Amino acid sequence: MSLVSTRDRMDLPIGLRRRMLTFRRRVWAVKAAEAIGTAATGVVLAYFVVFGVDRIFDAPAWLRFGLLLTAVATSLIIPWYSHYWVWNHRRLDQLARLLARRMPALGDELLGVVELVRNDREWSRSRALCEAAVVQADRDAGTCDWDRAMPASRHRPCVTAALIGAIAAFGAAWLAPEAAANAWRRFLAPWIPTPRYTFTQLESHADRLVVPHGEPFAFRIRIAPGSPWEPTRGAAILAGREPVFAPLEDGAYSFEFDAQVAPARLDIRIGDARRSIVVEPMLRPELAAVDAIARLPAYLERTRPIRRDVRGGSVSFVHGSEVTLEANANRELGEATIDANPTPPRGSAFMSDPFVVGVPKTGPSDARTPSIEQAGDGNKEPSVEIRRVLWWRDAAGLSGKEPFTLTVLAIGDEPPTIAAAGLPRQRIVLDSEQLAFQVVAGDDFGVRRIGMEWRSAAPGGPSSGEAPGERILAAGDPEMTESTVDGTFCAKTLGIAPQSVEVRLFAEDYAPERGRVYSVPHVLHILDAKDHAIWLTEQLNRWHRQSLEVRDRELQLYETNKQLRELNADALDRPETRRKIETQAAAERANGRRLSGLTAAGEDLVRQASRNPEFGVGHLEKWAEMLGILKDISAARMPSVADLLRDAAQAPRSASTASAPSPGAGQARSTPSSGSSAEPNEAPNAAPSVPTLADVESSQQPPAADAGKDAPPSQGSSPRLTLPATSLAGGVKPGDNNETCPAARQVETAVEQQRDLLAEFDKIAEELNRILANLEGSTLVKRLKAASRNQYKIGGRISDQIDATFGVPQFRHEEAKRTMLGEVARHELESSQVVSTIMDDMQAYFERRRLVNFRKVLDAMRESDVIGGLRQIGDDVVKETGLSIAQCEFWSDALDRWAEELVDPTSGGT
Repeated sequence: MSLVSTRDRMDLPIGLRRRMLTFRRRVWAVKAAEAIGTAATGVVLAYFVVFGVDRIFDAPAWLRFGLLLTAVATSLIIPWYSHYWVWNHRRLDQLARLLARRMPALGDELLGVVELVRNDREWSRSRALCEAAVVQADRDAGTCDWDRAMPASRHRPCVTAALIGAIAAFGAAWLAPEAAANAWRRFLAPWIPTPRYTFTQLESHADRLVVPHGEPFAFRIRIAPGSPWEPTRGAAILAGREPVFAPLEDGAYSFEFDAQVAPARLDIRIGDARRSIVVEPMLRPELAAVDAIARLPAYLERTRPIRRDVRGGSVSFVHGSEVTLEANANRELGEATIDANPTPPRGSAFMSDPFVVGVPKTGPSDARTPSIEQAGDGNKEPSVEIRRVLWWRDAAGLSGKEPFTLTVLAIGDEPPTIAAAGLPRQRIVLDSEQLAFQVVAGDDFGVRRIGMEWRSAAPGGPSSGEAPGERILAAGDPEMTESTVDGTFCAKTLGIAPQSVEVRLFAEDYAPERGRVYSVPHVLHILDAKDHAIWLTEQLNRWHRQSLEVRDRELQLYETNKQLRELNADALDRPETRRKIETQAAAERANGRRLSGLTAAGEDLVRQASRNPEFGVGHLEKWAEMLGILKDISAARMPSVADLLRDAAQAPRSASTASAPSPGAGQARSTPSSGSSAEPNEAPNAAPSVPTLADVESSQQPPAADAGKDAPPSQGSSPRLTLPATSLAGGVKPGDNNETCPAARQVETAVEQQRDLLAEFDKIAEELNRILANLEGSTLVKRLKAASRNQYKIGGRISDQIDATFGVPQFRHEEAKRTMLGEVARHELESSQVVSTIMDDMQAYFERRRLVNFRKVLDAMRESDVIGGLRQIGDDVVKETGLSIAQCEFWSDALDRWAEELVDPTSGGT
């Protein structure tokens, strides 16, 4: 923190500041004049190019557009100069840098002074020195010629050129105001088709001239009244031939040409006026449009007719359609026929009488050809072809080159199509979960209804046909050939009990004999909150095991990286080591991708668990927090380790391995370091080395920490032979391997980062173990509660039949009662197996967590022989109905009480 307040700090002297501000104003003025002059010169030059070209010929739009872009680009120099010379040189330090270009000494001194007066820390050290520096800079600035520091500029020629161009533009406007104004309009708006101004003005005419094919023709053009220039003779050039001349007679020029058999361009040149006309010889009249207008059968419920362009020569309609043909020629017709039957034209159009396709009809004009579909599937209507021949002649007596033949094909009504997007083919869902999806249905002649059907299905097997139901998702329309409908599926809303159901979407069209068209089946396994929580807990356990596999793989990579870190520089520079490091980088990146996929799967499991009220909010929040940390590890930290390993594999070799030691003689008694190489590597193209004489004595003292620290770097001088000198062995400094080998530094950093993320991974694994243990414990509570409710329901079923079975011998029971009691006995046997499984899971849970509550409950359940008691109910329910009710209620209360004693595992989830 500065010790000198801002008000005690010395500012720049007034004289120095005034000189710098005056210099800035001069720079701004000169550069502004240069920019404005350059921009004005560019605009005026581009304008005069358009003005000059228009006097010779019609300047095309692309040329005018290019000149306008050039002028705009030249004008952009003004904002560029403003940014570069005004904005970038508004501060005093920027002005000092500009001064340094021409006057380095003064500029650097002023820059230092400007930065000095702004730095409170410098003033806190020595105010006297700072003031002396500021005074000296002011004195030096006063003795210098600031004109020498001005940047190079071309403002005078730029301004002169702009003034000359402006004078020329005003002169052109004074001499020929209409031509000048026209040139400005054409230059400033090239996208607008502004006509070129000419001194010879002609009357307007069409750009296209139709002439008889193979006959001579004449062309006449008049001079516009009030034309400034009326030449006595004009010229016309047709298709690049010799020009044809015509004198001015009665204010017009008449040109005569020979017969023309192909389209050509006619160029008119009269004075400075230029016109181009396309001459098109007319051969024969052609059909400009042929449409088929059809009214579909009544069952399709379409009231509006369908119009189709049939210039391709063929069209298809559904069986029973009533079709009318309508043709339009490119000019007025005199007569027309359809299938040799006269049809009076109306102007350039004529129409046929309506006819029905697909219905047998006698007469030579109906040429029907049955298709292969007639002998095929009986569900499809046979296709029938009907041909119509059209002939026409124009008012001038020219007929078409050949008649137009149209083939009308009668086809059958195709079934609709249906597909679903967003509805899974097979999935386990919660009964309260709402699945949103989209249904895309289409039909060639309209979709009538879109709906959804469901029925029970064995899990993973075919449909059983039970519990059918349906819902209409949307009503169609005869005009709606394609529809996208949003649908939802919720078991509770639809009244579907937890089970496996097969859902199919269907679409209906307007064909009366066709039923529904179904989509592929979608099997949904619907679970209630309890079963869904048990299933989801199993999925979370499986996900946790997979994450631990990723952690173990990361630990293996970490151990290998530690081994690589222990290698010396020579070993790290070997090709096989570099390949191993590159393999480690690829394995690290693959492990990160696997963890990223697991994180996405874990987020999906948490989203599913959040829909289930049986899961505690605390558990889900903690799990989501752990997933966030894992996501950061997979997205940033593991890729960072992989990048470091990749950089290590591609790092340049260290200098020690690239240079060969010089030959020497003598004795070195020092112990070589473990990282030294036994055989020196010879570097290619190395300079010849000078032999050395070594006498190195060993030392029992530890190497100095700063040995070799102050040694100056080699300056690359020529080697020379010196006298032998005795020296003591110096140890290798710690970290020398990392400092001299780039690969070692990258591997070291990678190992450190990998160690940190493994420590984070271990913390997450420990926390997830605790959460899963709590979830599993709460699941055991739910399972005991469910078993208790099941016993209560079984007791209720027995109680409903007590009036008909109590005190009655078994052989006198009705068949329905015996069947019901037999189902109760079977359910009790299944309940005993369920409770046995729960006890096994509780024993395994106790062995992992050692909770006293579980030990007590397990002992109580074993002492009371709950499994045997439930089996006994199954045996006694037929013989002792009343006693069975009491036993069911007893075990229901016992199971509920044992579940209450296991409430501890759920404490962290609420």
